[in-house]
Amino acid sequence: MNHKTLRNLFDIPPPFVRHPFPSRLLRFTGRLKRPEQSSIEAVFRVGGFGVFDVSTLTFFENGTVLRHVDQSALSISEEFEGEEAEQIRVAFQSLGTHRWPIVFEEPEGVITVDGTQWNLSVYANGKLIHEHSGSNAYPDQWRQLTQLFCIS
Repeated sequence: MNHKTLRNLFDIPPPFVRHPFPSRLLRFTGRLKRPEQSSIEAVFRVGGFGVFDVSTLTFFENGTVLRHVDQSALSISEEFEGEEAEQIRVAFQSLGTHRWPIVFEEPEGVITVDGTQWNLSVYANGKLIHEHSGSNAYPDQWRQLTQLFCIS
């Protein structure tokens, strides 16, 4: 899959917009990653009781993928190119997040006092294109989602 496929899938207009997190990218890579480059960014937050893990996948037009994970005691950034980047792209597209409902809800009559809340926001060139959330309710692809974003 190429970036053009992702652009068509999410109906992303071609004009470039400044990437919303260029300073983090520059800190991670130590070199300029062309912040004006077209990108898709998926931000996944999972937590409960005031503690959240945040993982971000950024898909760049040049094929590079950046994964940044912030957990309570750990912060990791990884850059992927070539076949690895392509595998991440395919895994993300196979989730079909653009077809998910906006909110995942617990079955009626079930009340969880202390559970897990999550949110997935997808941006194209810095503009929110779709967002999904849940509280103790999850998409069928939950295991694949948490594995892809390295959040347990």
